[in-house]
Amino acid sequence: MINAELGHVKSIPEFHTEIRKQQEEAHGEHYCQMHDAIKEMWDAGNCTEYMELGTHQGGTASLAFQLPNVKKIQLVDIDMSRYRKFLSPLAYKWCAENNIELILKELDSRSLGSIGRCDLLVIDSVHNYAFMEKELELHGHNVRKFIIAHDTAELMGRKDDQLHRCLTEYAEKNNWTVMMQGVDGPGFTVIGK
Repeated sequence: MINAELGHVKSIPEFHTEIRKQQEEAHGEHYCQMHDAIKEMWDAGNCTEYMELGTHQGGTASLAFQLPNVKKIQLVDIDMSRYRKFLSPLAYKWCAENNIELILKELDSRSLGSIGRCDLLVIDSVHNYAFMEKELELHGHNVRKFIIAHDTAELMGRKDDQLHRCLTEYAEKNNWTVMMQGVDGPGFTVIGK
């Protein structure tokens, strides 16, 4: 994924528009389809609490700040330096103005300190089956409604559905349902209770 140039943006909506534009120009028109799935599931589930594993520079997080009725956002990444570079100042101001509780956790998403309850969990961290399996074991029972993962159809420009298979197997073992799968570009998968 590219590291977007975002020093010129002045607001959360502008940040999201610009990072999505830059990512789609660099990686293809389907790269950010997961954003649309997040919004659709958020609205369908009347969600209020969002959590993300693998925040990096904050492209998906910038969408989360704008979701209707969002009350709490938890962002987890082992390295928040790219997030702090551009999004952090805008996020703190936005959250204060919109009464959103923001929790940042700079640590491994498989560690006990990363645990939190939420309605919707986004996973976009380390892209391999074993890593995601550990994340699901640790976080899955704390998610009330939906888990959405990026890069479930393609990895590093090649077809690879190991993350989709991981989510599907987790869903089958834990009475969740595969609700949606995007297969264009990197793809995404949504499972729900």
